[in-house]
Amino acid sequence: MRYTGESLESFANAVLRGFGCDQNEADIVANHLILANSTGHDSHGIGMLPMYGAQVRDGNLICNQTPVFHDPVGAITVVDAKCGFGHRMALIALDRAMQTMDEHRVAVLGLRNSGHVSRVGTYSEYCASKGFVSIHMVNVVGHPPLVAPFGARAAGFSTNPISMAMPVDGQAKPLLDIATSTVAFGKIRVASNKGEKVPLGYLVDNEGVPTTDPDPMANSREGALSAFGDYKGSGLGMFVELLAGALASDDTVATKEHIPEGVYNNMFSVIIDPAGFDSKDQVAKRTLEFYDYIKSKPAAKGVDEVLMPGEPEKISKADRDKNGIPVDDETMRQIFETADMFNVDEQQLRERLVNA
Repeated sequence: MRYTGESLESFANAVLRGFGCDQNEADIVANHLILANSTGHDSHGIGMLPMYGAQVRDGNLICNQTPVFHDPVGAITVVDAKCGFGHRMALIALDRAMQTMDEHRVAVLGLRNSGHVSRVGTYSEYCASKGFVSIHMVNVVGHPPLVAPFGARAAGFSTNPISMAMPVDGQAKPLLDIATSTVAFGKIRVASNKGEKVPLGYLVDNEGVPTTDPDPMANSREGALSAFGDYKGSGLGMFVELLAGALASDDTVATKEHIPEGVYNNMFSVIIDPAGFDSKDQVAKRTLEFYDYIKSKPAAKGVDEVLMPGEPEKISKADRDKNGIPVDDETMRQIFETADMFNVDEQQLRERLVNA
């Protein structure tokens, strides 16, 4: 089924209120999730609600949490999210970190112990809206790793995404938002829910052999995701783990101390004021010159046009804003099942949904 984005956001908002989020937090999280869906990142969209509900139920994700701010050291800010909803915690932490921009023209953030921050590109877009360049790296603790290091048959770290963007007229242009795995785990979950195979190269089985079957990984974590680009993506994933886990926070996947079961993110961010190098207009001018230079290159045979990082998301958003956001039946079933655990009225939820 395809639903209007507005109705899905209202639907998600009601589920989040059922979890215990106040209106402000529900608004932030619901908007983040549906924006992920509309930009084509279904792996980080409304289908995350069952996982969030399970964590709230178990006490491992805390609604309306108040973060702890460490005293800044120069341009470095550390924020402990105390297991709060990462979508809101990350924005609060970025705002706190950017208080150093006037003095230092740069801000370095370590966000610790956060609930799932979801689509990391959101934070590059947020910084760009304020006129800042930014780079963000996220690791995951609280559950077994998902991605096999190059040459290994067992997982050694998680999807460990990286996002960065240049600001032009308050927009992220271009915007890079990638996992260091070939795909995010959520795309394996979505494929399994749809009963589809995945392309060869996404997964390896328990012997480290490539497979197209998403079910063992999606349902029982058998096998592992593949790092993109063989040893290159594997190496990047390891450094994301080190920068977000060993440097910016207290935990990597190798941490032996007890960490509650769930999904906890640590984020290492560097936010840069382009005015520290030149006028913002000149930096934007050079960025656009390069952007247009790449766009002017002739497309390869069988390719319609050369796309810059961030353009596939814009194309998806234009399509889904017009034609609706697809959500498979299994994902909706899981969300309704989760909402029922929190005594959210199913009929009232269904009334919020509008088919596109």
